[in-house]
Amino acid sequence: MSMPIRAGWARSRRTLAAAAGLAAALAVGGVVTASPASAGTNCAGGYHCVFWSGFSSARHSYFNGDSNFTNDTFNDTTYGSSGSGTTVNDNAYSASNSSTGGYYSRYYLDINSGGGMLFCVKPGSQVEYLAAALSASSLSLTTSNPGGCY
Repeated sequence: MSMPIRAGWARSRRTLAAAAGLAAALAVGGVVTASPASAGTNCAGGYHCVFWSGFSSARHSYFNGDSNFTNDTFNDTTYGSSGSGTTVNDNAYSASNSSTGGYYSRYYLDINSGGGMLFCVKPGSQVEYLAAALSASSLSLTTSNPGGCY
């Protein structure tokens, strides 16, 4: 016994609509979960922050890279005052990346991005109490992952 063509067509359209709705929901869900977080710990959106000690100490925030930390101080005491006024050069112990443009924070041993990269921090990530950070003297930003980032 065959089904009238009109009823079969309506059932196929409902099935197709349900499948399309499910595919759209999955696609939207995938986009939402695939988006990287951009907020690092105790660092305002769009900034790359270094901390004198942990995330509860004085910090210095960078919007762009900085080729020379010798003229920078830990001047923000929003989350803690330990280390306030200390020079950033060779004194940062923690770093946080709240890039809103997908920039990786690359920290170098010497000024002008010299002496080799010490470490890097992915957008939306952070590293606390990192011994290598104590030697950081400059920061550059890149949109490509240089590998080995926190």
